[in-house]
Amino acid sequence: MVKYKEIEIHLNNNYVETKGLNLYLDKEIRLSIGVNQIDDYLNVLKYIVDYVTTSNISISDNQNIGYYSWLLQFRLDDQDYYDLYEISSDGSNFIKGCDTAISIVRNQSETCSYYGLVPQFPNFNQMVVISQGVYEGKDIEGIRYESPDHMSGWWLITDDYNDDIKSLMTVHYSHVAFARPDILKYLALPFGYRFLMENGNFGIAKDE
Repeated sequence: MVKYKEIEIHLNNNYVETKGLNLYLDKEIRLSIGVNQIDDYLNVLKYIVDYVTTSNISISDNQNIGYYSWLLQFRLDDQDYYDLYEISSDGSNFIKGCDTAISIVRNQSETCSYYGLVPQFPNFNQMVVISQGVYEGKDIEGIRYESPDHMSGWWLITDDYNDDIKSLMTVHYSHVAFARPDILKYLALPFGYRFLMENGNFGIAKDE
């Protein structure tokens, strides 16, 4: 058992689950354990506890919640619990657990840590500016600018860009996440940084 704030988190068979969160909701929350370390699942539940206890909101069946750069969903699989599901890697459906979310957030954090940077996670509600060729799998130069909250700050450009700014498209972060999993680990680089993908190799630099 781990206590976080006033909420207990228990390991119970193949789940980690809260005890006491029903003081804020009418249910507890539980999370199916997959291939990651127990601490990874505890961190997800701590994130949910923070969300519930500080937001003063109600939770309903099939309600979505952002977990850093990925998307989770509450599902009422049991009358006493909301189970956590996550969007599949291609965006086609939700699946039980959160192993993809854990993996993406870890990779983004480790990439930033390698360069001595603090991650700034984009989220599913934000937008990304892209050129032709991004969805088609072309090499990308990504630059992240200071931006309003509804924008991630990312501009993703390929060699298909014709230097006409009117040809650029503003799309949801989720569309890029599903189409280009190969660049996801770089998308938490903070404002003022860029990455260059060339023939499958990546380089990172501070934007001048």
